[in-house]
Amino acid sequence: MKKLAVVACLFALKAGAQSSKAYTSRGNEFYLQLKFNLAEDQYRQALNLEPRNNEAKYNLANALMQQKKFREAIEFYTEVTSGENKNLRAAAHYNIGVSYSKQKDLPASIEAYKAALRINPEDKEARENLQKALQEQKKQQEDQKKNQGGGGGGMSQKEAENKLKQLQDKERDLQQRMQNAGKGKGTGGSRDW
Repeated sequence: MKKLAVVACLFALKAGAQSSKAYTSRGNEFYLQLKFNLAEDQYRQALNLEPRNNEAKYNLANALMQQKKFREAIEFYTEVTSGENKNLRAAAHYNIGVSYSKQKDLPASIEAYKAALRINPEDKEARENLQKALQEQKKQQEDQKKNQGGGGGGMSQKEAENKLKQLQDKERDLQQRMQNAGKGKGTGGSRDW
């Protein structure tokens, strides 16, 4: 009798996993058709059956991001960053960076791109987006300084430039260390699953 119950539980779990995969697959089809709201529904169904399915979480976050639901997307990407799949973790950090960039939160975006590069130092897109975010942050700081009109508060122009140069030097050193540490390791896969 116990064996029958165990076998029945195994079949139920296997059937649930297959259904989760089916929902994820249908979600992927909708995503490719640019029907992001329908894809979102399918990924949510997959997660109802298999809550720990990081592929479905990641894809749901992608669908949410496409619908400009950035905060919710970031929540799901963040859950994926603690998973075992290195490529999925790096891609999630990268997309967190994109989501924060879309919301004009440059400091959070910069940190997310750095996290992606720590996992995958070979990610050229993450490196390029990090540089763009750093440049945009510098531009914002310069604009803010101009708007303040040198009113005596905060740093002088020269101090700000020195600080920014120090940060850029640190970033360059970090990138170099990550590249040296990453030599000989494989590159990541695509971003959508």
